[in-house]
This record gives sequence, structure tokens and C-alpha cells, in this order.
Amino acid sequence: MEYIIYTDGACSGNPGPGGWAAVVLHDDREREIWGREEETTNQRMELRAAVEGLRLVPAGSRVKLYSDSAYLVNCFKQGWIERWQKNGWRTSGKEPVANRDLWLELLEVSAGLDVEWIKVKGHSDNRGNNRADQLAREAIEASPGGNDKGNSTGADQVKGSPPEDNDAGRQGELFSDAVPNVNRGLRRMGLLTGGGDCPGLNAVIRAVVKGATYNYNTEVVGFDNGFRGLVENEARIMDDLSVSGILNRGGTILGTSNRDNPFDYRPGGGDYRETGVDRSPDAVRNLEEWDIECLVVIGGDGSLLLAHRFSELGVPIIGIPKTIDNDLPATDVTFGFDSAVTTATEAIDKIHTTAESHHRVMVVEVMGRHAGWIALQAGMAGGGDIILIPELPFDYPHLGEKIEERRSKGKKFSIIVVAEGAYPAGEEPVYQTSGGVKRLGGIGASVSEEVEKMTGMESRATVLGHLQRGGSPTSYDRVLATRFGVKAVELFQAEDYNNMVCLKGSSILHVPLKDAVSGTKRVDPDSDQVRAALAVGTSFGCPMKRFIV
Repeated sequence: MEYIIYTDGACSGNPGPGGWAAVVLHDDREREIWGREEETTNQRMELRAAVEGLRLVPAGSRVKLYSDSAYLVNCFKQGWIERWQKNGWRTSGKEPVANRDLWLELLEVSAGLDVEWIKVKGHSDNRGNNRADQLAREAIEASPGGNDKGNSTGADQVKGSPPEDNDAGRQGELFSDAVPNVNRGLRRMGLLTGGGDCPGLNAVIRAVVKGATYNYNTEVVGFDNGFRGLVENEARIMDDLSVSGILNRGGTILGTSNRDNPFDYRPGGGDYRETGVDRSPDAVRNLEEWDIECLVVIGGDGSLLLAHRFSELGVPIIGIPKTIDNDLPATDVTFGFDSAVTTATEAIDKIHTTAESHHRVMVVEVMGRHAGWIALQAGMAGGGDIILIPELPFDYPHLGEKIEERRSKGKKFSIIVVAEGAYPAGEEPVYQTSGGVKRLGGIGASVSEEVEKMTGMESRATVLGHLQRGGSPTSYDRVLATRFGVKAVELFQAEDYNNMVCLKGSSILHVPLKDAVSGTKRVDPDSDQVRAALAVGTSFGCPMKRFIV
């Protein structure tokens, strides 16, 4: 015998007056029960609804219990209750488990049943779920323990043994058929953030989760710490509550890593001098165990290249472009870039006052390994006098000439904005070694030292570094990230896999993933942006024609 149960709980305040309800279907019969508590919480009401709904089911029955509480469903589907019991009813954080009494009741009433716990989207087109929601909310307004709803059952009357058939419920009035929408199985998509962090990652996560759960019958499984979580099976189901309030937060609530390659994996993210092992089969197996139909990878060139390799193994992939460097060729802009430029511009604005007050040359080193987009745009926005980018190797004599030119006009300070990947003509980019690992950086200090020698002016270097990755995303990045996330969900629903979402002009489109990782988008020295900078007297540290725009 199979029973269908829809449950819901509601609370006016937390704690406060609360109501619960269950709609039970079996063959052509339907029953509705509900009740209230005067001082309670929403979680207690969700639990009470499940307990009382299951009390109506005979032992040995199969039950599909639909709840819009992801927490309740996950406690059973992911084995949280077993872990609590082993830990003496304490959470992983060593805190006492809330509502232990109801969890014990729920274990008791479900022990003799074959229960399938199913998450259903709240406020969906599922009439059973909507009816339970309506009854639970109406129960809040009922008198405590009362029966003033006519055919309702008060909380005091349903506790303990199941009511008789004529005590609760109505048959044949709620639906035209006996069991509506019960075979609509949930789909699942996976989600991870890889590579370096940047502002806007949480906005994308929020958009994917909300877009999937609000509009489609889809769950999102988030993998922690990038591809490491995929290999080690560190994952969790994400719901609306888990992404609440994160739109304006920097970083990523899932965590990330740029040192975990599943195809060359080193436990604990060991350094690259060690030989790793291919753990991609483990990653694929974990996706299968979670019943994930498609993996959404939010990342830059490195993470998307790994994603592409998984697509070649048969894993359906959707990519979302993320990098402050803005160097992915298949999209006009990546989210995170605007926030990084804004941070760099604000820093240059502040450094301006020190440069002017002390008559110094101030060198600001910004990020940009192979592409100078941050240096170019922040330098232009911040009024940089000299901008040095990887695409245009510079000559020190030209730096000296520009500074002397400004000094001859009575300008006693200069601002130099340099990308970390910029380098003098005929030389190599500057690297620093830490722990045996070489990283770009140090060009700002080198420029500052050489300029002081050439001009005799006091010079100081400031390295912005990871400041550009942190902090709250700009409004532009929040909107772009949201649009990217929603588009990724739409591609998933259309089963249009192995693509990357992108911005082209003002439209959100998609391109084949293989094209997204086909190269690096670099600054064109003949672009209108470079021309505009030259036209207002900005130097790029090398001989260039001045353009009038």
C-alpha cells in the first residue's frame, strides 16, 4: 500500500504562534489534519506535520512524504540523524540538537514504514503542497487546541494515536484525480567554485540555487572547496535558506581552491613539485552517486579547462566565467572584473593625495598576469600618468622622460600603475619565490627603484594584491553574476550542455566550452581604450603614436 503525504509548517515569529498541516492521499481517499502551538518555531511545525501525517499510515506501508523543508529531508537522506545519535544528539559543532523530542517521535513513527523523503518546492504548482501550506497558515489563527475550522483536527486531538476515519479529513474534494503531481521526480545539478576567489561568486551561487528551486523541480548540490570537494565527495544540498543574505558578500560560501587538479591530484593540495594521481574517476563516481545530471563550474581559464576535460569524459558541463583579470576570450566581460577595477581605482585615488603632498612618484602594482585590463581601466579611471601592461613591454628611459616632462610643467608628482605581469622590453616578467613556488609579483618595487635612480625623486611602491579579490561586489557585478546564474539554469533545463554562458554586447548568450578555453583575451594596443589614454597624455612606457579621438 502506498501513501502520499504533503506536510508544511508555518510560524508567526520565531518563536511565536505556529501551525502545521498534513494532506494524506491513499487510493481515492484524502485526509487533511492540522493543528497549532502557541509558542513554537517553524522547524517544530515542520517536524510536527511530518509526525502527525505518518501517524495516519498503517505499519508496513510505503510512503512518499513531500516537504518543502530541505533541512527535514536532508536529515534523513544524508544520514544526519545517525550522526547526531552517535554524537549524543549533538551537531558537528558540538551544539545540542534542537527539537530532539520531535526527532525521536519522528524516528518512532517512521520505523515501521518505508518512507521516501522528497523535497518539494514551496509555492509551486503542486496543489498538495500548496494546500498543506494554506492549512498550516490558517491554523495559526485558530484558537489554541480548538476545532473551529469545522473539519479540522486540533493539535491536542491528534497527538498520540491516529484519529478515527471520521475525525479528520475530506475525501474527493481537493483534486479531480487521486494522486496529482506525485511522479514529478526532482532533477539535480551540481555546483562548484574553482580557482581564485572574486567578488560576485556568492551572487552566482544564489542565482543558480534560487533559479533552480523557484522555477524548476530541481535541487542543487554544492561541492565544497572547488574540485577538491568533487574528488573527496564533500557536498551538500543547497536550498533557499542556505543562500539567503549572500548577494552582497564577497568570496564564496562554498569555498574554493586553485591547487586541486582531479587529473593530477595531490592530497591536501600539496605543491606542484610532487607527482599527483588521477582522481577523475572518483569525481565522476561521486557525481553519479548524487544523481547529478550536470555540473556547473564557476571559474576562470584554469577551472574551465578542467571542466572541459570532464566534458570529454562524458560529464555534462555548464561553465560560468569568473575572473578579475577579464582575460577569457569568449565573453565581453567576466564578473569580478568591475569590482577589482573599482577597488584599484579607489586605492589610486587615495595614493594621489600622498603623492601630491610629498612630491613623490607613487607606483601602484595591480593584478594582471598576461592581460593588462585592470591596470588599463583603473589607471585611466584613477588618472594614472603612466600605465604599464604585459601587452606593451616598456623602456625605463621613457618612464624617466614622462616624469621629467611632468616636472617641467610644474607637476611635482607622478602616478604609475603597473600590472603584475608587465616587464621591460627584452627582459622577463618579475617573479617572487615562496616555499619553492614562483609567483608573479615584484615589478612595482623594481619600477619604483629604477625611477628614483633616474629622476632623483622619492618613489614608493604599493602592491594591492588580494585586496582586489576581496570585499563586496559592485552593483554591476551583482547583476551580471545573477544573469549568468539564471542563464546556466536555463541551459540545464534545456539540456544544452558543454557550453559556457557569456556576455555579448548587452545580451547573455552561450558559447561552446571548448571555445571558452581556447586562448587569452589581451589588451589590443590599437584599441579605442588605449587611444583614449594616449590622447589625454597617458604614457605606456614605450614609443607610441598619440591618437586624437
